[in-house]
Amino acid sequence: MLLAPGSEFVTREKMINTRWVWSELHKPALSKSFYFGADGLIKVWSYDNEKTWGIEQGIVKIYNNAGAVMWAFEIMLHENGKLTLISKSPRHSPWETYYCLAEFTAEAAQQGQEAEFVPEDGGGDDEAVRLVIWDLDDTFWRGTISEGEITIIDRHVEMIKELTHRGIVNSVCSKNDFEVAKARLQELGIWDYFIFPEIAWQPKGAMLKNIIRNVQLRAETVLFIDDNETNLNEAKYYLPKLQLAEPHFIPELLDDPRFAGKPDPNATRLARYKVLETKQAEKTAAAGDNTKFLRDSQIRVSFHTDILAQFPRVHELVNRTNQLNFTKNRWPEDIAAAREMFLQEEQQFGGHSGYVKVADRYGKYGICGFYAIQQDDSLHFLFSCRTMNMGIEQYVWTRLGRPFVRVAGAVISELDAPVDWVSVVDDADLDLAPAEDDFRKRMKVCIRGACDMSMLSNFMRVQVDTVEELTFAYQGWEICALPRIVALHEDLQLPENREAVSKLPGIPPGRFESDLNVGASDVYVMSFSQETFQGYYRYKPTGMVVPMGHFSLGHWLKQKLDYTTLDYDEILSNGVQNVSRAQWEFMRSAFEFSGGFDPERFKRDLEQIFVQLVRMGKHVIIVGLNEIAGHDTSTLSIFHTVNLVVKPMAVAAGFDYIEMADFVRGDEDLTPDAGGAHFSRETYYKLSQTILGLIKARGTISKAA
Repeated sequence: MLLAPGSEFVTREKMINTRWVWSELHKPALSKSFYFGADGLIKVWSYDNEKTWGIEQGIVKIYNNAGAVMWAFEIMLHENGKLTLISKSPRHSPWETYYCLAEFTAEAAQQGQEAEFVPEDGGGDDEAVRLVIWDLDDTFWRGTISEGEITIIDRHVEMIKELTHRGIVNSVCSKNDFEVAKARLQELGIWDYFIFPEIAWQPKGAMLKNIIRNVQLRAETVLFIDDNETNLNEAKYYLPKLQLAEPHFIPELLDDPRFAGKPDPNATRLARYKVLETKQAEKTAAAGDNTKFLRDSQIRVSFHTDILAQFPRVHELVNRTNQLNFTKNRWPEDIAAAREMFLQEEQQFGGHSGYVKVADRYGKYGICGFYAIQQDDSLHFLFSCRTMNMGIEQYVWTRLGRPFVRVAGAVISELDAPVDWVSVVDDADLDLAPAEDDFRKRMKVCIRGACDMSMLSNFMRVQVDTVEELTFAYQGWEICALPRIVALHEDLQLPENREAVSKLPGIPPGRFESDLNVGASDVYVMSFSQETFQGYYRYKPTGMVVPMGHFSLGHWLKQKLDYTTLDYDEILSNGVQNVSRAQWEFMRSAFEFSGGFDPERFKRDLEQIFVQLVRMGKHVIIVGLNEIAGHDTSTLSIFHTVNLVVKPMAVAAGFDYIEMADFVRGDEDLTPDAGGAHFSRETYYKLSQTILGLIKARGTISKAA
């Protein structure tokens, strides 16, 4: 049923309380995790320049930072109880591409549910082999063990060990009595060299499929050796891409290029599969309660940023993983060229990347994941199949703040699933298990400031739970986490002040709310670099002072701009959108411009916040501003003024105060523009580690929590 604008099916409540699927029309989903927030922001999936939404005249719209409409879902359908909204792409011709938001109706995949094994396309008879599956009778040994004595072929026993030391694992698929075959292989000292053996009086096609499912490899990377042509044909029927061979090939096997492998003198790859085998057995013993099994597994992850030091492994992950590679962006095979591409990807401010180590009580899996995020958009997001069904990708995605992930090709996992059985440790290769008193389990950290603090938060959110109150754009308006915002909380207890604010333009829902007002966090990390971003406007009837700033109207400090001097037609000509004439005229008549940054007002607002935090017993960390390095002397001068106000007040309140001079000494510690407000990734990383050290050293929950 085609709906008209203003339909009862398209309401603000419907948009907020529904999970949406985003896709090109009649194409596979690009995202199954699209949410509209009650605060006017798009959640989970959003481009840096498309973060706000609204409903105008019954039509759902998405806006860019300047307030222009990027998507208008003018076509609305309601069929089979499901709502679908369709919009023409603003980047294409009228006849080319349409995108849609469809109501998500299917149940989300249950975390830990076994993925159905589906061999991937690609590969062929000459693809490198990672697993050899051996028949036993008249293949691995001469004779049939169930009919009497057998003859052991010594070179086959040594071949199992040699393959293992090349990083190629082995398994058994044999129609035999399990205990009899196992005892003979134990006598030979090689039983523990085999993983997921299938030894039973069962059809071999099904047993082979079960081995490959458990090992989590593609069939084209597996060789099955059997003397029986019927068994080989059955295997080919069940697994068309499986590589096959008869026993006469065995003497040539080690010299075949497919079996070159990689040196593994300590048999680490076999050890990892043995861990997987043990887990599989215990999972089966848990009678299907996979969530309980995962919680009992003590799964832990660690996040690391020294990517160049581990680049060969990260390079392998980026170019080889498929089933859990969400973006499938690859690097050149040449490792030097790949390193250069990675360094180019790293240059943009606002980006961050890292690799993930994984371990549990069964063993350590090493580096299993990699991510590279650019302005909340995932360039790389991928994980090794050895972590499949552990909840790692879901946990990491949530920990990173649910960045935009453009899914490319088939992926056998869904990110939007709850995971509460994974813990963060310093290094998964070293820690046996997270300590019961681990500060990360109990600490919630509120981070407030401008965009520079978002970079800091990137490094911190992987270690502690964070609440981020950072600068963002709302339909062209600059929304800043200023002390004045918190001070306004008291003013807004008056109904007349609330009514006045509701009539102003550029005020998203929750504009003047803050965690500082309720004290829900244990630690508050704050920076005050944005104090000069906005002009201040006084509401004439009550004296309430409100900060306001719009990107299209210019920075007040540079232009000394008083918005009340601009009439409605002037703001429209300057690119301001989504503001009614009534809103603008109300602001001009009811408010008066009271200037820009005022050190005395700033000090009063700051004092109110500091007294409140001291009273609640919170751990507070103040990040000072850079006033030394950079060529933007006007900004450095302002930062100096802010520091003169903040530092003595922070010290007097007993707060931790971080001197940026300890981290920023020259232009090399800044972003390439070297202005002075933004720092290099290395600087933010060092700063984050200092802050985490302060939190860990204090290590106590606030008395008000």
